[in-house]
Amino acid sequence: MNHSHKFARRRVAALGVLVVVFAILLLRLLFVQVFESNALGAASDAEIDTPVALTAARGTIYDRSGNAIAISAPETEVIADPFQITHPKKEAAILGPILGLPSARLAVEMGEHSGYVLLDQYAGSGAAAKVTSLRFAGITEAPTWERFTPGGSGFEPLLGVVNAADDGASGLEYQYNSLLAGHAGSEVLEESPDGVTLPGGVLMKRPSAPGTGIELSIDPALQLDTYQAVAAEVTQSHATQGMALVLNTRTGGILAAVNLLGGPQPGSSPVSAPSALALTQVFEPGSMMKLTTFAGALTQGIITQTTTETVPDQLPIDGSIFHDAESHPTETLTDTQVIDQSSNVGTIEIAQRLGTSAVYNWIRRLGFGSPTGLHYPGDSPGIVNPPSRWSPTAIGSTPIGQNEAVSALQMADAYNAIANGGIFIPPHFLDGTVGPKGNLHKLKPSPSHRVISVAVASTLASMLSGVVANQGTAPAAAIPGYSVIGKTGTAQVPSTTHPGYTPGDYFGSFVGFAPSQHPVITAIVVLKHAAQMYGGSVAAPVFATIVGDALHLFRVPPSVAG
Repeated sequence: MNHSHKFARRRVAALGVLVVVFAILLLRLLFVQVFESNALGAASDAEIDTPVALTAARGTIYDRSGNAIAISAPETEVIADPFQITHPKKEAAILGPILGLPSARLAVEMGEHSGYVLLDQYAGSGAAAKVTSLRFAGITEAPTWERFTPGGSGFEPLLGVVNAADDGASGLEYQYNSLLAGHAGSEVLEESPDGVTLPGGVLMKRPSAPGTGIELSIDPALQLDTYQAVAAEVTQSHATQGMALVLNTRTGGILAAVNLLGGPQPGSSPVSAPSALALTQVFEPGSMMKLTTFAGALTQGIITQTTTETVPDQLPIDGSIFHDAESHPTETLTDTQVIDQSSNVGTIEIAQRLGTSAVYNWIRRLGFGSPTGLHYPGDSPGIVNPPSRWSPTAIGSTPIGQNEAVSALQMADAYNAIANGGIFIPPHFLDGTVGPKGNLHKLKPSPSHRVISVAVASTLASMLSGVVANQGTAPAAAIPGYSVIGKTGTAQVPSTTHPGYTPGDYFGSFVGFAPSQHPVITAIVVLKHAAQMYGGSVAAPVFATIVGDALHLFRVPPSVAG
């Protein structure tokens, strides 16, 4: 046989093999398409494309010195899909020790009729890695963020809280949530039928955008000093509440905000209040409110610093008796002495000449009964009834601060207007926003407005200077080396169970500013149900401590001999 014939046979044989192989492949394809299509389709469908939300890093909150007082750190949350879990009790027994959670509780949660159960919001990287290694069907991990307050619990009433969805739920976290929250991202994961992410299974990813940081007017050193001073007085006087605000007189920036509740036992350390009481809680202010009557009477020429009042010990009005804090014979007082010595009777006599409508109008003019402009969640406008709703005795109770309710911030704002020559400066917390590279964008201040004349503001300051003198109601508010302007307040607390007031329950307060000639610091201190009820006894010393610290902190030179 020659070579050409052998080559031909090999070609025929090779072609025959190819035909056989092709026939086998064709038969197999036919079998798959006809007989196995349902099974393969089910397997394909079981590889699930699962969308996962990627939470954004929440913006950091800074104090005026650039220190972080609220910051988010990356965490891992462990999530269960009970529909994919076949042995909840067995798996819970293994997961419990790893997550540091009760296995019995996990077993109940993993057996719920739900496709999503958050087992642990903050598992920690070590625990999360162990959970991943178990490869339990229906148990997955997702990145999240945990909010911390490095500045301590003293900031918490002001800052508020962040909920499980990483959104601000109260306080500044809520007020500025649109800035702080950022924008969530997303990714699509390809998973196997048992819920395990396939290698390289990220099909699509849209990264999250971090939130914008904010810088507050709060001064960290002054916040700590204020906290310690208020806490010490709450403990010593067994007060049930203590709150204080310190303002930059010229800008209205709030430098310190402290809100405390008395400890659970007498003499025990106070604790942070659940909210910023100095901004949201209203109370009858007592004699601090006398400012409004004197501002109106001076403006309308009814009184001067040297005009006098004949002041009896008691003053009857429609069957009710109004009296001064201490009994005294009928005396003649200059109107400066009336406010220095906080005479209720003398103030009511001035208010009667001023008239009901004017008293009300001056209360409103100095900001009471209106929002402060701070826009803080729960920031109260207070309670100021119009004259149409006044009782016959209201002309006696309203001028001395016992027929209205105000917040501590509102009272600080009113006295801050006196410090600024009669101009109301809107209070604020937010100084600016902080970009991703740490660059600060300062905000423009809100517009101010005049509430009283320069001359009347100057006269009021001069008249109030005697309050901290030896013959005044608050010599304990004096600060060596500095001239102080301010006013005490002592007011009963209305009963929640019966008409009238709760016996022995008072708000004791002091509000003022320093130095008198070129004010830098304005502050208010309020204590509730202290052992000594008078504001000059419990609040004035705290005012002297914190404002003295602030003046030294801001390097304000002494203005008078100490």
